[in-house]
Amino acid sequence: MENYPLWFKVLCHFDDNNYFENGLTIPFLIGAVSIINPDEDIISVEEFFLQAIDESLPRKISLQKCGFIGEYVIGTIDKETINYPYGKAITKQFGNICITDSSFLDIIDTHVVKKILINESQDLLDSNVYSINQGNWGDYSDIEKSRLEELKLN
Repeated sequence: MENYPLWFKVLCHFDDNNYFENGLTIPFLIGAVSIINPDEDIISVEEFFLQAIDESLPRKISLQKCGFIGEYVIGTIDKETINYPYGKAITKQFGNICITDSSFLDIIDTHVVKKILINESQDLLDSNVYSINQGNWGDYSDIEKSRLEELKLN
């Protein structure tokens, strides 16, 4: 995992430890560097998207709109989902990103997906707002911070 982007390491760590159900928001993933390695620059949503579609990542990335928080979330695709009968669990694929709901059904171009994600998340990142808790965007919760700090030890 050493040569992979930090956001990807965060995603895998949270997934492997069952810290989420559907996924993590883009601001959460990108902003994690502020906890794990505060001297490092926070990447843009555009940079994140270019890294996420890269098929050299060892896990496929899921993208869906979480009904619970009303935001796009990123997860990983497990082998069960990839092998789901007739591929119905994945509605669309852009490189390494697999859409697992109907939120991008009419979109055929990666540039449109990227633009939507930038519009949804870049302002939050620019404002140093990374996590949504009880419907409000703000700083990471104490438990989120401690889970992110686990990556400092690895």
